[in-house]
Amino acid sequence: MSFIDSLRLRLGSVDSLLLLALVGLASGILAGASNILFRLFTESGIVLWHPKTEAGDFEGLPWELRLGMPIIGGLLVGVFLQKLSKHRRSVGVGHVLERMAFHQGYLSLKNAFVQFFVGGLSLASGMSVGREGPGVHLGAASASWLGQKLKLPNNSIRTLVGCGSAAAISASFNTPLAGVIFAMEVIMMEYTISSFIPIILASVMGAVLSRMVFGHAVAFDVPSLELTSLWEMPYFLLMGVIIGCFASLFIASTTAVTRKTFHWPVWIKCSLSGVAVGLIAIGIPQVMGIGYDSVNASLHGEYGLMLLVLCLVAKFFATVACSGMSMPGGVIGPSFFMGAMAGAIIGFIGNLFFPEHASSYPFYAMVGMATMMSAVLQAPLAALMALLELTSNPGIILPGMFSVVVANLMVSQVFKQQSIFHSLMKAKGMEFKFNPLTQFLRRVAVAGAMDRSVAVHDRNIRLLDVAQILENQPRWILIREDNVPVYLMSGNDLARFMVELESREEPMPDSLDLLKIPAERQNVSAVYLQATLEEVLDSLERDNTDAAYVFRTTAPLTEKIYGVVTRKRLESYYTYKPIKKSS
Repeated sequence: MSFIDSLRLRLGSVDSLLLLALVGLASGILAGASNILFRLFTESGIVLWHPKTEAGDFEGLPWELRLGMPIIGGLLVGVFLQKLSKHRRSVGVGHVLERMAFHQGYLSLKNAFVQFFVGGLSLASGMSVGREGPGVHLGAASASWLGQKLKLPNNSIRTLVGCGSAAAISASFNTPLAGVIFAMEVIMMEYTISSFIPIILASVMGAVLSRMVFGHAVAFDVPSLELTSLWEMPYFLLMGVIIGCFASLFIASTTAVTRKTFHWPVWIKCSLSGVAVGLIAIGIPQVMGIGYDSVNASLHGEYGLMLLVLCLVAKFFATVACSGMSMPGGVIGPSFFMGAMAGAIIGFIGNLFFPEHASSYPFYAMVGMATMMSAVLQAPLAALMALLELTSNPGIILPGMFSVVVANLMVSQVFKQQSIFHSLMKAKGMEFKFNPLTQFLRRVAVAGAMDRSVAVHDRNIRLLDVAQILENQPRWILIREDNVPVYLMSGNDLARFMVELESREEPMPDSLDLLKIPAERQNVSAVYLQATLEEVLDSLERDNTDAAYVFRTTAPLTEKIYGVVTRKRLESYYTYKPIKKSS
């Protein structure tokens, strides 16, 4: 067995943490680099659009450009996407979740290239989208590509997708811990040591690369603020209720637009998104682009109440138009924007009525950012970690926890909404169901569960070959017919038959037919060496078989068989058998 093959088999077993950590580190480098290139591309694109203003400063443009840029950008993106096949248009975090749910984390680089260019054009033209969604797609795709090139087991590729996603968030916001939690909570939807450590290393590398290029500053310029009084805590509860209602409205509205326009031509949808953003931007240019400059302005108390309200309402409609009509961009940045504005409005009103007990409204804006992000993504822990890392203020976590949890409860329990990603997947006809058993089986590769004590032979076998096979005491005999494995029988059954044959007072035959000797035989399915136990169970159910042989194609029309896994062995991984006590 080659060294690479042995590594692949090790990665399929439970003691592969060190190897997986090293591959995760490499995937973090790739994901961080891809996000840095994307950010440089989008910012250079903005400079090309209007060289007389700073990157992202759409407010300084004349109204003609604010109207025209999104319209032209939306049309260009739509025409480009229209020329692609349907499966090549799929981009963003939703695409990553789809590939994780239905394709074991296999992401195509072609879709990533599409995301890079159309996502960059969308941001450069001022569409109301964020750069984090495209960044997560690019990071996940680059990590998945690495796993596919190394032909790693599918459970390892799934972990690498989490690594790439963590590195992307870490590089975007300069928040390595939030990147880890985002990957576990939103992409992987589980917390396990075997995936936690590689994802941490990948997130660290994403932050390191980002700081080497863009410096140590986090995404937002956050002032140092403190909670004024514990009497504000009920008010933060009210903030959670209000933002939870607003987030539910945002999710429902975006989903409704997606469902309504799902069968429309892509170029029409993207063009309409551009028209909507352009018309809104004539009066409220803050809605254009990722809007981090506007978020920073609210964090420093530079906006009045009327402007805060206008920005919130305008961003809501602009983002619903873009996300609902499949504009290739993210919703995390717009969620931060809307949360900051909503929180600032709530803080502003609180200061008017209770000035002696209320903190300044920028404090509420910071909590509002995390609350809205958490409610829209249904990721409370990731939002809190982002809040902590962005502010470097442990004192903000207490009110943040209160507001975040209440908002999540409002969305999930009161309004019965899923996260924005799962809601949009459902609107597009992809029903995502969380199954704990499926999640568990996806963590284990068949290479770590298969029985490698197997001999492979054609149904007709010489007695001399039988003796050689039994000398190695195989547990299983995989029987081939027309060079295709069709049945699995126990090695003990063959040994027992040979003992009976030797005890007979009759001449020994020259050969045997393994399908005619008395033995219990099982029909077999075929599963690839990279498969997880979930894929094995799917194959057994689909083919109505009780065993599967594990193979890998080593050359054209040539297969190497590594082992077998039976339904009984598979069930032993997820069934509980109490230990019998001796009397």
